[in-house]
Amino acid sequence: MVRFLNVGILQMPVSPSLEENQAYIAARLEELMNGYHKPELVVGVEWIGMYAAGPIPGPATNFFADLARRYGIYLIPGTMSETSPELPEGQFYNAAPIFGPDGRLIDVYRKMAPYRPAEPAVPGRRYVVFDIPEKQTKVGVQICYDLNFPEISRNETLMGAEVLVKLTMDPTELYQINKPLHFARATENQAYLVSTNGVGQFESFHLYGNSLVIDPEGHLLWEAGEQPAVATVTLDLDRVSQVRRHGSLMMDHYLQHLRDYDFPQPFAGSVSEAPLFRQLPPTPGNLEEYEADMRQLGIGVPVQEPRRS
Repeated sequence: MVRFLNVGILQMPVSPSLEENQAYIAARLEELMNGYHKPELVVGVEWIGMYAAGPIPGPATNFFADLARRYGIYLIPGTMSETSPELPEGQFYNAAPIFGPDGRLIDVYRKMAPYRPAEPAVPGRRYVVFDIPEKQTKVGVQICYDLNFPEISRNETLMGAEVLVKLTMDPTELYQINKPLHFARATENQAYLVSTNGVGQFESFHLYGNSLVIDPEGHLLWEAGEQPAVATVTLDLDRVSQVRRHGSLMMDHYLQHLRDYDFPQPFAGSVSEAPLFRQLPPTPGNLEEYEADMRQLGIGVPVQEPRRS
């Protein structure tokens, strides 16, 4: 069986209004589905529902379930603030619902590494890899800062993911430091890496866009610019099988050697006990603590006393 997967990417401006984001996604999705190069999996960006906290499934997600059913596609529309009975009042997850072609909610990935101290979401504790049985493949889902921790991509790969999808809302300041990480995650896991990002101004920062797709050997297949964009990129899934079996560039057997060497993991399940953390203070947990931390470096200290009226 030859396996190809068409992935649709929605690089979009993000409004504080969920309804505006829903309308934007519906319009762009209709454009994609009216083209000749139709996607089978469509991925949006982070925080399309930041200010519309609610349960999943719920009224906010029913809209996207209907879109997935209408077009017969797998759909990860974006992330939203998910409330849950397991959380105290006022707390939420940064969550990405995943819908199947029949509109069914397949799973929900909850961001495991919220961007502290700016993001108050509760960390998720479960890796999510979902099946696309028609293609005999599995897709791992991540959100933004998750990619900066190789453990997340590696565990999703070990669960069988051939495609790693990351939904993002990244500001311009992080473009240079984050871009190489995408190539590293794809290369070390011999997987496709699909990363989406928002564009334009959102509150106090500018989103740089540059959504991209990288192949299992670390080659750039497609990259957007800084403007809104939609695209369908075809992934050759058999390429993953070949690279994992015969090595990247027919030489480096990263995943097979991971099995062969079986590196010891003395701090698995007890990272906080590692000697490194005896020297480091607690991480700033909120913006006030962050600002106090920066003042120790002389950053954020007023150049002159504020004028009093």
